[in-house]
Amino acid sequence: MSTIDETLLISAPAAGVRLITFNRPAARNALTLQMQEALDTALTAFEDDRDVRALVLAGAGDRAFSAGYDIHEMQHFDEATLDAAQQRREVWLWHLASYAKPIVAAVNGAAHGAGAIIATAADIRIGCGASDFRYTAGAYGYANNTWQLAPIVGLAKAKEYLLTAARIDAGEALQSGLLNQLVDAASVRERAIDTAAMIAANPPDGVQATKRLLHAAIGDSYEAAYRRENALMHGALRPGKPADMFKGFLGKQSKS
Repeated sequence: MSTIDETLLISAPAAGVRLITFNRPAARNALTLQMQEALDTALTAFEDDRDVRALVLAGAGDRAFSAGYDIHEMQHFDEATLDAAQQRREVWLWHLASYAKPIVAAVNGAAHGAGAIIATAADIRIGCGASDFRYTAGAYGYANNTWQLAPIVGLAKAKEYLLTAARIDAGEALQSGLLNQLVDAASVRERAIDTAAMIAANPPDGVQATKRLLHAAIGDSYEAAYRRENALMHGALRPGKPADMFKGFLGKQSKS
């Protein structure tokens, strides 16, 4: 076991596989900006390592894959800091979504907000009865995941999930294709590692070419769709003060 940061653990559970674990279980593995940078550093480190053929993303503990960005950190940002963080987020999220090597997400609990986006960016998602997803941007006036969700669950379901910002339970996620497999809670990480190991056992050039071709076959440029969403977020939906932006959302959370 190694660490780039104490909140991000790295291990090699199988040949050709690296396991990256979000390690803030008390905070439901909410992502800080420091964790974001640590994850991007790990992705870069494994990119050119021929010994690494597949990645697994997981959350520590048994409550959450990741509850998303730590909005308790973000609500104290000024507008300039939030804007800089948003621009940095765009870069590393595209790095994750366009990553050449296959990624398997072990979704052992809640995947909300950025946690849901990260899980959706994975190529395969393994879950359990405790797994649930929520794309929260609509709840505080944002738009995100418009570019990668519809190819997975279809246009109608993508609209439902993004426009309502409602919780998606494990059964619904499996039925819609958001989860590839549903297993016992104790087996989520093991199944994800086994799946990654099966991928890693195949010739890497063919695996990576297949992933690249599948993305290209979606139709409209995957990257162009991502850029359109980001342009909107810097224009008509550009956020104001973080404290005001999250006030209503935090109030809803405290009542639920």
